[in-house]
Amino acid sequence: MPERAIGAFVFPDAWKDISRFREVLVSLRQHGVNAILTESETYETPAIEAAHDLGLRFYAGIACFSDHATKFRSLTERPELWPILESGERRPLMEWYIGISPTDRRHQEEILATIRSIAADHPIDGIFLDFVRWPVHWEIELRPGRVRPLDSSFDATTLAQFEQTFGTQLPTGPVASRAAWIRERGFRAWVDFKCKVVTEFVCEARSSLKMVKPAAELGIYVVPEVDGLTEPLTGQRLGELAPAVDWVSPMLYHNILLQRPNWIGPALSEVVRVAGPKTLPVVQADSNRNPGLAADWGPPMSDADWNATLAEVAARSDIAGVAVFPGTSLIGNGRGEALRSMVDKWR
Repeated sequence: MPERAIGAFVFPDAWKDISRFREVLVSLRQHGVNAILTESETYETPAIEAAHDLGLRFYAGIACFSDHATKFRSLTERPELWPILESGERRPLMEWYIGISPTDRRHQEEILATIRSIAADHPIDGIFLDFVRWPVHWEIELRPGRVRPLDSSFDATTLAQFEQTFGTQLPTGPVASRAAWIRERGFRAWVDFKCKVVTEFVCEARSSLKMVKPAAELGIYVVPEVDGLTEPLTGQRLGELAPAVDWVSPMLYHNILLQRPNWIGPALSEVVRVAGPKTLPVVQADSNRNPGLAADWGPPMSDADWNATLAEVAARSDIAGVAVFPGTSLIGNGRGEALRSMVDKWR
């Protein structure tokens, strides 16, 4: 069996100081990590080379349909990208997230150009597509007991494309009445349309990456299945996406979703059933944020919770490995040693 991928997701701040980043890499490597995952609009080759010098793979990441990292610069410059709800109102800011309507061709082409640029300018091993979905702050909106998540986008460009794709004539009038017609009479076609948009973009992303760097691998972060809501909200249809990518990474952030670790196993099995050995689950290692200051990552996670999280993936022989979010939570405590113990058993 090929060596399994043991990934650590790090935020860009971790590799801005190269000297400090090397220390982080050494520690992660000691804990069994063999791949670095990150996400940014720009990259620094010395950081990538530092990973390679230690025998670690380096996977860039790009936020496709979200501009939260730039403080909503795209939405400010181009308001037509703002997701529109069924009511006709703009999707509101939820914590740090709004989202971007995925049907805008100009924005799609900008993301594809960025993929080509990153691949051409830096010695990356691959790229992971993030936020390659229709707008939903799933970590919050799919928590137990929440009201129905907000569906979007019902902007003019999207509705026109929907009509053209399926030959559907929507009623005239305000957005609310058109959205109501879709939900009542054309919902299956609406979901198929959303999936078509995402799948076609991912296929274009693959072509863009392989055109510049044929050996580079393409990964995709996917939202886990929750109560049958995930595909209709996100447009991520695994059966269509899996053939287009090298890695399918479900974000199994149980603690953010206010679930117990035993939620991970069934959620992972749903992805493996479709994606098979391409499945690279991402598991949550800690809740290290104060929701009053930043994102709500759920209640504090104990070491026992982390060990139970690892147990949900440790016995599986049908996955490509595991990735840890955030990777820096493995350093300076017993969590890195627990991961190392699991990795040693895999080998």
